[in-house]
Amino acid sequence: MKKWLFPVLLGSLLIFCACSQNTRLAKKTQKNLNKGNYEEAIQDIVKTLRKNPDNDVAQDLLVQTWQSYCSAKQKKIENIIQSTEINKWEQVYGEYTALQKMGEEIQSLPPLLNPYSGYRVTIEIPDYTEQIKQSKENAAAAHYQTGMRYAKISSDREMQKKAALEFKAALNLIPDYQDADLRYEQCRKLAIKRIAVSPFVDKSNTSGKYGAVSDILTDYIVSRLISTAVHNEFIEIISRTQLETVMKEQQLSASGLVNETSSVRLGQILGANEILTGSILQISVSPERTVSVQSEDETEVVLRTEEFIDADGTAQENEIKGKVYCRYRKYTKTASVSVSTSYSILDVETGKIILQETLEIKNPWSDTWARKISGDDRALSNNTKKLLEKAEPFPPSVNEMILETLKNTGNDIVNKVSGYLLQ
Repeated sequence: MKKWLFPVLLGSLLIFCACSQNTRLAKKTQKNLNKGNYEEAIQDIVKTLRKNPDNDVAQDLLVQTWQSYCSAKQKKIENIIQSTEINKWEQVYGEYTALQKMGEEIQSLPPLLNPYSGYRVTIEIPDYTEQIKQSKENAAAAHYQTGMRYAKISSDREMQKKAALEFKAALNLIPDYQDADLRYEQCRKLAIKRIAVSPFVDKSNTSGKYGAVSDILTDYIVSRLISTAVHNEFIEIISRTQLETVMKEQQLSASGLVNETSSVRLGQILGANEILTGSILQISVSPERTVSVQSEDETEVVLRTEEFIDADGTAQENEIKGKVYCRYRKYTKTASVSVSTSYSILDVETGKIILQETLEIKNPWSDTWARKISGDDRALSNNTKKLLEKAEPFPPSVNEMILETLKNTGNDIVNKVSGYLLQ
């Protein structure tokens, strides 16, 4: 090949590749524009120009696409402003913020010079700072006015919660907006739902055999609910200390809370809106038990080798294969605990049951090991070898298993109650 021919071919190839890439970019841009995906179209073009700022096709596409994007955004903003949607100013704020962000993305590009004329490519990018500021103020004002309206409608907890959330939304847009922080706190306090957890009653007839199971379950539920309530400004869990103080003053015991009436009375004294009551109905323990079964592994191995003389008179060895077997006894040890409970949430004001459920949580344990009886070890699989090497396992103590089951029971109850509280 002549020396001058290679650079020519290479240049032609590069031009062809560039044309091919520009064609794909133009087609993808048009496809995005047809779908209204202006942001994606601009981002693709900007990505191309970061790699090659002198790409004239990408330059032209950017100018046209930015103009189309701005026109579409302005039209959408006008439609939103004319609508009667409650959160329209928040939407307007979002649209102007998107415009500003996209404009800054384009401005971050290196200088774009037309490769043929040498002139700088001009792209008009308005500053939307004032529009963003105004729409944010309008959005905050809208939330504030809505909060005021909700707060005046009723002192009902749910209405006050709506009001508090509106004041909070205004503060999220503009911190320290008017007196929204004060009004938020006022409405939040009126919206708080106070929950008391009455000590669970042990009706399992185990006579303290497994410890203070009712106290363990109650304390666990209270601690979990308090941890959950930390993340919810409208829920307050009455502490165990407050509860015990009131019960002592009123000379009440857990066993004395035998019905909804006495539980509601306790809730009223505590100033609770709702009270969670419950009982441990049954504790079932299946003691440790071991069963075994005889099994056998087999495999094919080389039993021996025999020498022979091949046709060339050379001594050779021939492998004699056969099956080998190994018998072993496989043991499985089991134990289990199950705890049955029931719980209810009562409305202190009406005495009505809001949520009620009975559940049974099981905590089974099992483990397996093996011991060789006879045979060839070569027949054993890797899994069987591990079982043979394993020491005889022992389950956790009954009290440990019951404690774990009580925690699982508490988790189940807390998850159900938390789901109700977050409604």
